[in-house]
Amino acid sequence: MRYLSILFLFFSCVLFSASDQGSITVSGETIEVSVERIYSPAADYPRSALRRGTEGYVVIEFDVSPEGEVVDPYVVETDQPGYFERTVMRTIRRWAYEPYVYNGVPATVNDVTARFTFKLAEE
Repeated sequence: MRYLSILFLFFSCVLFSASDQGSITVSGETIEVSVERIYSPAADYPRSALRRGTEGYVVIEFDVSPEGEVVDPYVVETDQPGYFERTVMRTIRRWAYEPYVYNGVPATVNDVTARFTFKLAEE
């Protein structure tokens, strides 16, 4: 039984879904655009949340630089404060996007959001 519990925790999964929509500003006008994720590793399930059987989610917002890097990420919402934010921040900084090009010039895409859902696998 102990082995089964450890196996259960080991195979607990982290699901994430991201909105790859953001915006650029051109001549004072905001234009909604899509950015393509090219590298997006999943977040690790925090050990403290695993031990307590805690599930939850984090919504994060950030910009994508002209080089395709995530910049200025911050937590918009979470249902379990203190459990998942640090792992999400570490993970989101590793994500990479195809640089967004507007009229032949790479541009910063603002206000991109991602939602990370942490859910334990069913026994």
